[in-house]
Amino acid sequence: MTEDDLNRRMQVAIQAIRDGGRVALDYFHRRGELKVEAKGVQDLVSQADREVETLIRERIAQSFPDDMVLGEEHGGQLAPSLWITDPIDGTANFLRGLPYWSMVLAFIVDEQTELALTYDPVHDELFTARRGHGAFRNDKPIKVSARTETATACIGLSYTFKTPAERYETLVSNILDLKLDHRRMGSSALSLCHVADGRLDAHAVLTCSSWDVIAGLAIVKEAGGRATDYTDGATLLETRAVAAATPGIADAIAAASGIKL
Repeated sequence: MTEDDLNRRMQVAIQAIRDGGRVALDYFHRRGELKVEAKGVQDLVSQADREVETLIRERIAQSFPDDMVLGEEHGGQLAPSLWITDPIDGTANFLRGLPYWSMVLAFIVDEQTELALTYDPVHDELFTARRGHGAFRNDKPIKVSARTETATACIGLSYTFKTPAERYETLVSNILDLKLDHRRMGSSALSLCHVADGRLDAHAVLTCSSWDVIAGLAIVKEAGGRATDYTDGATLLETRAVAAATPGIADAIAAASGIKL
């Protein structure tokens, strides 16, 4: 994969995720009209999710017909060169009218995240990273916070009913023992970007899929933070626990969560 190949893919990805964002935002403003289905306990999907993923897949297929795509709503399979997308991360927030949801698109080559994009259409903030080239919000460089004390830090948490309640309760108890402030905002993809941008100091989730976090983990690393390597002990088709943090509190977060980062 040449530099020109990656540059072309980044440009197509930016246009695709922004165009998908316009579709998603339109649905967000008329969400009462959406048809919604339950995939599991507190796990919802709407026509907005499916339509946005279809748009992104079509854009990739038009420009790079040999590239494979793995998405939350339409599935896919692993390949050496692979796009991963979550059309709406935070569907529950989206459907309730809560403005904390995002879109994910990443390009993976041999299990390395080469391109990472997470878009917040509500606030028109596009977080991007390219391996070895830093992290950006709307083309402006971003860095993780310089926080070194957990007693002044804030962590984002995420919970799904796929996780035993006892595990989450233990995590919260350990976080409170560190005097860490915490938030549970409903989109790990976006919370990871807020770690990268220094708005949060860490994020942890005990059960997630690759499409939820693969871009955000890469963006945190490129912003100078520490983050779980998703494919260290799991495939991109498996769920796992992940965490990310600014370096000054990363060891404390790893110990409290039991998650390697």
